[in-house]
Amino acid sequence: MNKKILTLFVSLALLGSSCSDFLAVNEVNPNTASKVPPSLLLPAALTNVVKVMNNPRNFQFVYLWHGLWSISQGYQQPNNLLQYRLLNSDYQNSFTILYPIGQNFKEIEKAAIDPKDAGYKAIAIIMNAYIMQNLVDCWGNVPYSEAFKADEGILKPKYDDQKVIYEDLVIKLNEAIALIQGLPVDATEIGSSSDVMFAGNMGLWAKFANTIKLRMLVHQSGMAGRDAYIKSAIATTASVGYLAAGESALVNPGFLVSDTKMNPFYEIFYKADGSGQTDASGYYYAGKDAVDFLKNNTDPRLGRFYLPYSGTSFAGNALGQSADLLAPALTSKLGYSKTDPNYLIGGPTKASPVLTDFESLLIQAEAAERGYITGVAKTLYNSAITQSCLYMGLTTSEAATFLAQEKVNVNYDSAPNKINLILMQKWITLMGVAPVEIWTDYRRSGIPSFLHFTEHANKANTTPPVRLFYPQREISSNNDNVVAVGTIDAFTSKIFWQNR
Repeated sequence: MNKKILTLFVSLALLGSSCSDFLAVNEVNPNTASKVPPSLLLPAALTNVVKVMNNPRNFQFVYLWHGLWSISQGYQQPNNLLQYRLLNSDYQNSFTILYPIGQNFKEIEKAAIDPKDAGYKAIAIIMNAYIMQNLVDCWGNVPYSEAFKADEGILKPKYDDQKVIYEDLVIKLNEAIALIQGLPVDATEIGSSSDVMFAGNMGLWAKFANTIKLRMLVHQSGMAGRDAYIKSAIATTASVGYLAAGESALVNPGFLVSDTKMNPFYEIFYKADGSGQTDASGYYYAGKDAVDFLKNNTDPRLGRFYLPYSGTSFAGNALGQSADLLAPALTSKLGYSKTDPNYLIGGPTKASPVLTDFESLLIQAEAAERGYITGVAKTLYNSAITQSCLYMGLTTSEAATFLAQEKVNVNYDSAPNKINLILMQKWITLMGVAPVEIWTDYRRSGIPSFLHFTEHANKANTTPPVRLFYPQREISSNNDNVVAVGTIDAFTSKIFWQNR
């Protein structure tokens, strides 16, 4: 298993700290992998996706603004987040690294010219759709139709309209699903050494594609006049189904208890010897909004998301809080156990999530409640919370007891607004596994409505930015196309699906 991590130069090229030139979206890849077989490209590409999407530093603004985490009193607070004054240099790694990863999936697609390799082609299309969806959700208009075409001489790709990208991604996902459904009987077998997410189970890949598609369509549910399009798009692949309980999309190339080879989320916080990473395990603490929500609803996951600061006592701070600021000794740390990986921080060899079963079930619950799919919303919701509890090391019985409480923020029948319930629970449930989706859900719905975001007196707006700025490196290398997008305002240049 160690070879899966060590032998692939693509992994090193994408994520090495000294490869800033390689990470440029618009430059020729000096380590071009066009002649590398898909079977060797795929595990590195999948692993690098989770190394970006599961690095909490890439999305700390979500966790801090949305009341899930706070920063220890003993550290300098990040003024850009306290005051909502983002720069082009803030959080640009996801943009500049995801494109080279996407290039590797494009190389897989190009290499899969034999009909027998249609499975590889389908996987590459699906993963590029996943990448592009996340890029749109963070930056809006981005390079798409001219991206990944350096070999055609396009080094400065134009920026495409975000809504057009979303619609084309739906088409691409349909194409990938059709490829999977039409695989020849002699199709190349994709084994677990290559497919480090689903071990070659193409039925799960089809469900994963359909779940990404449903997620994108549900994002648009608040848009006026969009229902007919959403329902029609869902209907084309409704028979494929979606990721169900026990069918999480998790990547594990063979994580080892060795520095630089561990689960990427865990490795931000702890070293292989179990000691804490500098400015991580003691830097991030519990957020007040989340702790209060979990405590008020007697949620058994409280002691898994966070650790008691004393006995059975839990507490958190709000970002930018000055009055009544709790000292570290009176604030809960993020959940962690050296012997049990089923806490928030997980363990060194635990598989890394791309899209969990509980997220899929919550997406389905919302879609069912809105009348987009035929599933029973209550059943899907209860299953989602149960799977989340299991993921955090709790039992089915504990989940059932929790769900049976007649509380409006827990019990489906008791909730006066089912969509609010689903999205509030989704906010807390996706902590540590899907930060972009947490941010997206709030931007499109305003739920939860009780978040503090930041309490800093000099914040630039009443609510946080609705998008990120284009990276400075992109401005330097592709400025004409960046400028063509128009003036970007962090608070008013909304992603197209945001209707508020």
